[in-house]
Amino acid sequence: MSSRLLLLILLLPVFCTAQQIRGSILSKEGPLPSATIVIDGAGAQTDLSGVFNITLRKTGKVTLKINYVGFAVKIIAVDVKPGLNQLGAIMMEPANDVLGEVVVKGASAGSQIRAISIKKNAPGIMEVLAADAIGKLPDRNAAEAVQRIQGVSIERDQGEGRYVSVRGTPIQWSATLLNGNRLPTASLDYTDRRIQMDIFPSELIEYVQLSKAITPDMEGDAIGGSINFITKAAPQSRMLRINTAGGYGDQARKGSYNASIVYGDRLLKGKLGFVVSAVIWDRTSAQDRYNMNYDFANPNARQSYSITDLQLRDYIAHRKTTGLNAGLEYKFNDRHKMQFRGIYSSFLDGQNVRETYFYFNNKNATITDRASNYFTDLYSGELSGQSVFSGKLTLDWAAGLDKSKFRFKDPGYYPMATFQQAVTYDGLAADGKKYLAMDAPDGKGDVIDAVLPHISANTPITADAMKLSQVIMLRATNWEENKRFSFNLKYTLSEKLLLKFGGKFIHKDKVVQSPYNVYIAGMQGAAPSMAGLGTEPFPYNGGFLSEIHSPYNNVIIDQMALGNLQSLVTPEGISRYKLYPFQVDSATNASGATKYFNGVENVYALYVMGEYKVSGKLTLTGGIRNEYNRVTFNGSKINGKQVTALTQDNSYNAFLPMLHVKYQLTEKDILRLAYTRSFARADFNNLNPGTTQDDANKLITRGNAALKPTFANNFDLMAEHYFGGIGMVNIGAFYKKLTDLVYTNQSSENINGIQYTVSEPQNLQGAWLAGIEAGFVKRFTGLPGFWKGFGVDVNYTYTDSRVKIPRFVNSEKVEDNSVIPKQAKHIFNASLLYEYGKVMARIAGNYKGKYLDVIRQAAGPDHYRWYAENFTVDFSASCAIAPKIRAFLELNNITNAPVRYYHGTFDRVEQAEWYSLRGQIGVSVKIF
Repeated sequence: MSSRLLLLILLLPVFCTAQQIRGSILSKEGPLPSATIVIDGAGAQTDLSGVFNITLRKTGKVTLKINYVGFAVKIIAVDVKPGLNQLGAIMMEPANDVLGEVVVKGASAGSQIRAISIKKNAPGIMEVLAADAIGKLPDRNAAEAVQRIQGVSIERDQGEGRYVSVRGTPIQWSATLLNGNRLPTASLDYTDRRIQMDIFPSELIEYVQLSKAITPDMEGDAIGGSINFITKAAPQSRMLRINTAGGYGDQARKGSYNASIVYGDRLLKGKLGFVVSAVIWDRTSAQDRYNMNYDFANPNARQSYSITDLQLRDYIAHRKTTGLNAGLEYKFNDRHKMQFRGIYSSFLDGQNVRETYFYFNNKNATITDRASNYFTDLYSGELSGQSVFSGKLTLDWAAGLDKSKFRFKDPGYYPMATFQQAVTYDGLAADGKKYLAMDAPDGKGDVIDAVLPHISANTPITADAMKLSQVIMLRATNWEENKRFSFNLKYTLSEKLLLKFGGKFIHKDKVVQSPYNVYIAGMQGAAPSMAGLGTEPFPYNGGFLSEIHSPYNNVIIDQMALGNLQSLVTPEGISRYKLYPFQVDSATNASGATKYFNGVENVYALYVMGEYKVSGKLTLTGGIRNEYNRVTFNGSKINGKQVTALTQDNSYNAFLPMLHVKYQLTEKDILRLAYTRSFARADFNNLNPGTTQDDANKLITRGNAALKPTFANNFDLMAEHYFGGIGMVNIGAFYKKLTDLVYTNQSSENINGIQYTVSEPQNLQGAWLAGIEAGFVKRFTGLPGFWKGFGVDVNYTYTDSRVKIPRFVNSEKVEDNSVIPKQAKHIFNASLLYEYGKVMARIAGNYKGKYLDVIRQAAGPDHYRWYAENFTVDFSASCAIAPKIRAFLELNNITNAPVRYYHGTFDRVEQAEWYSLRGQIGVSVKIF
């Protein structure tokens, strides 16, 4: 007799003694998640689709009581029969108090009600964002949608949100999930597991759940937190929503458009439900930027602050995001159903880049032009099932496939052309170096935002003098695919004790190919001039670096027409201009072999957990998760010109105990405590022992096959108070004890007279991170008349950390005290909202404090690279122009806040960039 059959026989008497009550809680606006249902002391909450299950031992007449913020308490008499009792849909009505139906049905009030209800009833420390709130914020992708959540900050690319950080921790430390599963990642920058979230449009999202302290049934690689994006599911009734908008980006001086549609219904007497949605967002982003590099590897202490080069960069990116989502649900009966979720998102990033470099030590200047279409797509499909075997035993399972792929599109490569001319620089210090005034030995130098090249009038930059020096053709394919299966078995032992057991298997394939060919001009004949190749006006887009009064207009010249760029790397162009093939990468030669590697990561996870209601006020949730990670990858080891195939194993086990304590002090006050153990996996590329040399960006990247994952013991405390209306206040603290911290050490290396920056990952043995956070959300619905429409949403997170960075000074080992790289100390969000009647308006500010970006171990703390504090302000407004039609306005970055990186101290800038204002205006239609 099989063990499964034996278990079923043993539990059968228990199954037969329990009764189950099922139903769904709805309002006119849709399902009400986390509604509280109480029957004779037994309680339950609805899930995200509004469905609840309650197990009782007795039969006969009972009273069912339903509570939900903003809605009148509902009491229903139920005659419980043996077995399953299906109550169907239960409609809730808005309360006749100060909230009123107008507020509950407002543009965003209903969203806040649902979010607060889910947060309040969650077993752990959680933040929630609902779909209708996402739609009312000026945020067009998944990263921007979550930046308003307490403890969350984002990093931007071309002014758009791309990466998400939780509680100031490094981006890689947070798990980004789609319907409970980690998303695969693929981009040109394949060096880590960060999820590029600007490929994912916000319109496809139904809920976002941020778990700051995970439970055993969640994936364990989440030191910072677990961000779960839940896509739209089949509705309870027919729905059709259409949004359309047009916009403008001031930096690019180009228009944009955005449109989305969502349609769902139920057929076959409600057994078959479906939802389909689609979105397109077409826009042009732009960036004006300058960079400086410092000679931090120079053994002369003063000259280590000298400037080796100044870079002027102009970016124009035509971007197009397309997304499709489908959800299908079939109910066989009241006990069994199956679902399918599918999503597809594509992100086309057509970049045109012009860069002018001034090399002060080498006495030359270069211009680099590059252009290509970056293309990333993501798709995910999942088939799942849920079964209720009895009043006590339920099972859900899921099988899925997720894949993300990056490549260059039209053409299938990335061409770059560099022109060079000799120049003479004036304004140098007595030692012949270029300095800021604060660092110069004689005080002779420039200041922040006014660092000028001071080119001699005898050697002006011209298109005739600029000669083609090299052409690079970058070819890149990077994809990651997950195949997965999971199951969860839930057993209700009694009204007080719930047990849960489950497992997950993930098979991940990672493939990276990033070779490039380098062709040198002038070795087989005279190098052509930029003028001879054809020029076009420099794309000022309203003025290059006009935010700092356009100081470089006298050194910016017309540059090669980007339309001619692709012809340089064709066989005809290489032959015509007698370009010498200096480096042609392949998977078998020494220059290119390390740029080809593939990896396999198998994760075998099992967990067991329980939820025990000690009393009506105290609930314990805890258990153990174990993840065995078997990691292998195939790469190459280079010794001189000899290429040797290499297979590397980096397998390890993660044992993760967890405990959550929830104490209901009063009906409105909750105290939460949690201990969790979590980890962060080392990146695939960091484990690759090869070396990648990027001549275009003067960057060398080395891997480290001996890297270990980072582990954390996490301690959390949170106190929450919920107001009677829409609002809450909370305050909490957290502490993380870290081992084997992975960081990127950066040093400098001279190769054939050219200075390269070298990055290499390493482990540190010990570190800690701690902080406090607080939030306040309140709708002032108790005020009279006009004033009841106001509301505020404010949250703040403070994080501090310590780690010791080793280095050698005169052959002696010293340790520098430092904060953890990528960890912001201060995060602050503030929104002022007005919503009353037909009008809604919101102004929102997002602040991210400075953080350590790059450790330069050999040079020491004075030469570390820092990210400067950043504060952006956005505005949104909408008005109901008809019962089912709303007009809306969205504005981003209305203060044109710059993004800066600096060298040791703020005035010693390394990088500064501006994006200007962007916005759109449109219409949202709710047909039914």
